[in-house]
Amino acid sequence: MKKVIVLSVLLLCATIAKAQDTEKNEIRIGYSDATFIKLGDGFADAFSTAIASGISGVKYKDAKNKTVGMFELGYRYAINERLKVGADISYLKSEDTFQTKTPNARSVTRNTNYIMGLVTGEFSYIRTPLLNFYGSGGLGVLSGSTKEKGGSYSSNEVGFAYQINPVGLRVGKKFGGFIELGYGYKGIATAGLNYKF
Repeated sequence: MKKVIVLSVLLLCATIAKAQDTEKNEIRIGYSDATFIKLGDGFADAFSTAIASGISGVKYKDAKNKTVGMFELGYRYAINERLKVGADISYLKSEDTFQTKTPNARSVTRNTNYIMGLVTGEFSYIRTPLLNFYGSGGLGVLSGSTKEKGGSYSSNEVGFAYQINPVGLRVGKKFGGFIELGYGYKGIATAGLNYKF
């Protein structure tokens, strides 16, 4: 009887250890600076304001922009020890306020909501139980919807989006934190938390 109990306990411990080794799923939440979108919006707003001023004769002061950053939710599946695939969904809200330079000065506010979906891949360069140095990349679409408060302007656009992060670091076992540096629609830096199961 003791042999059966000892064998059962050893088998259970081996099963738990194996399950911990094969944590294939990972969910993550993160925040990025969205530098690429912010710069693109700045140039686009300056260009559209110049055209609107030229056509209507109304002069606008420089726009004031309020953008917090991009929030993301993601999933990764480990194909093997070094390669993961998954998807990210990101959201960004931007608010631009223009002040007219006319005798009847009024302000115009435009709100833009961005939703981005990327199919991603991740490759680990160096991996230990606690640290993971990796690179990642993603391709997908970016949808932007702009509406003007108190005005008639509105716009809906869908375009190509990408993100390349050659430098990534994850610290932790099941629950951890990560930081990624790269270039694309998420921006230069992304940081967040993730959980493996």
